[in-house]
Amino acid sequence: MTSEFDVIISGAGPAGCTAALALGSSGLRVALIEKERFPREKICGDAIPAYVPKVLNTINPEYGKAFEELSEKEKISVCRIIAPDKKSLNLKFSEYGFTCKRLIFDAFLFKLASQLSNLTVFQDTQVKDARSDDTGVIIYTDKNPELKSQLVIGCDGANSIIGKKLAGTKTAAGEYSVAVRTYFRNIKDSSPGALEFHFFNDLMPGYFWIFPLPDNQFNVGLGLPSKIISEKSINISKELLRIIETVPSLGNRFSKAEMTGEIKGHLLPLCSRKIRISGKRFMLCGDAASLINPVTGSGIGHAMQSGRYAGWQALKCFEKNDFSQDFMRLYDKTIHEKLWPENKRYLMIRQFIMRYPPILNTIVKAGSASRFINRTIVKNLE
Repeated sequence: MTSEFDVIISGAGPAGCTAALALGSSGLRVALIEKERFPREKICGDAIPAYVPKVLNTINPEYGKAFEELSEKEKISVCRIIAPDKKSLNLKFSEYGFTCKRLIFDAFLFKLASQLSNLTVFQDTQVKDARSDDTGVIIYTDKNPELKSQLVIGCDGANSIIGKKLAGTKTAAGEYSVAVRTYFRNIKDSSPGALEFHFFNDLMPGYFWIFPLPDNQFNVGLGLPSKIISEKSINISKELLRIIETVPSLGNRFSKAEMTGEIKGHLLPLCSRKIRISGKRFMLCGDAASLINPVTGSGIGHAMQSGRYAGWQALKCFEKNDFSQDFMRLYDKTIHEKLWPENKRYLMIRQFIMRYPPILNTIVKAGSASRFINRTIVKNLE
């Protein structure tokens, strides 16, 4: 048996749910496939950019209002960089960002999407294969029936089945980072509303982080380029614990802290070059499109932006009855115009600053001494 839809979205994370929301008033029959069941964990730093409420507002102001009313989030106003020489620099941004556990945030977005009358949700359903021809796309899952549509939006993460089967996506080993994170309570000397990025000589451009969450909880993690992990044979989970236990500036802060979760890891496909993210009858979003910030490792904001643009592009496809590769290039063009200028700046920061401890030490010292330099740094990061 085959169930037919107009659009199939593979993956119900921030990208997939945002794509569904963007199609909410379209009248199109939309299927949303998720391999797990909500609420479910997602390994992440839990940082949410300031523009996320704006993304929701552009789809429907009620969605932005719902995010404002979400109580289980922390406002973030400061980014604190701790250089290899242990000097620190506080960067205060013009707008609040947020932190919120992905267990909570993803369930919030999924609940919004699930209320759409034109959406059919398939949870606990694993996409196994995807095939496209002149008549449409067929999605094969570990459950029956098969699902058919006019186009598919791949929001299924770093190991995207849609990307592999329809785009032939292959990400080079050097274009990945690996991150691990866990949760703590009661870390000492942590300023409210401040994200901490700690850099060490032998791990750059990787970094150790401490991100505050509500109720005196903290997301603590370590992200490293896969190349460094391979070259130095690093066990990244053990390295995270080593940093906590042996770095003098951190040891006292964790002396009475309680680890409340397991150390878990994930791959980060970095946005290090422009790649093909669409084709005949398909688009890729979020991690599936390698839209991870190459410096911060953040992906929620780009995932939601790409999901929104994919939903809007899908509407254009049905309006023109055109699902061709040429027409889909409008999506690539939009994503590259909106996200690439910012990403290009971050790539330069990664290449020319974060690889070299003396340079980062100098910039942190200068930013601490000069308000003008501090604001210039903030301007280039916002």
